[in-house]
Amino acid sequence: MKSESYTFIIIPDNENKTHTFHLPKKFFISILIGSIILILASLSALIFIVLKIPDYNIIKKQHGRFISERMKILDLAQDLKRLKHMDDLVRHSLGSDLKIDERPLLKDSLEGIYDFPEMEYSYIHNIPSKAPIKGFISQQSGNAGLFSLDKHQGIDIVAKEGAPFVAAAKGVVVFSGWTYEFGNMMILYHGDDYFTHYGHNNQNLKEQLDIVERGEVIGLVGSTGVSSGPHLHFEIWREFVPIDPLIFFPEYFTEDLTSLDE
Repeated sequence: MKSESYTFIIIPDNENKTHTFHLPKKFFISILIGSIILILASLSALIFIVLKIPDYNIIKKQHGRFISERMKILDLAQDLKRLKHMDDLVRHSLGSDLKIDERPLLKDSLEGIYDFPEMEYSYIHNIPSKAPIKGFISQQSGNAGLFSLDKHQGIDIVAKEGAPFVAAAKGVVVFSGWTYEFGNMMILYHGDDYFTHYGHNNQNLKEQLDIVERGEVIGLVGSTGVSSGPHLHFEIWREFVPIDPLIFFPEYFTEDLTSLDE
């Protein structure tokens, strides 16, 4: 007759009395199978974890790199915001400090030190009326820029790098130099509180206080500053308020690439 249970005897080293207990055979087999399953499950989990450690290290490194790059982007955004603020202050200071007479006679804060040619401003010739360059419009005024959440204050005219562009109207160069956002940049004053801005230039061909005629070449198209490719950034301002250049140059509507997205 087969035994239906197992007997276990425990004999202590320092005691005379032994301990005996019986386990049913089915219960013992169940414990044994459960223990084997638990051990196998633990080994499988351990192997799975060990195999996933390299992937975890890669993800951890990628996460650290992502956090680092995000912090750099936030710092750059703050720097761009500060530079934009400084650029606005420079633009305002350029207009208010030049002391150019509203009634057409050109004057300058350096008058008395150097002799400048007197020049009568015509309100017909000095209102922006000459397209600075022929090209395609890649961005209109008013929308957020590619590298900034601020409104785009002018139009971007795509043209071949090194192509010459001209003054939109007769005037005087009040700024010709470098800015962080627009790279090589020129600002012209045309009288009657009109200003035009030309940015991302490969080269400025005119210096501050140069007098230029309507249609005269003043610079070469480039991609300096914060730019995605060769183009001319062109703005028109009056009384420190930006005006959409397409109002003055409706011919650009036929070369407007942005209309293809509508």
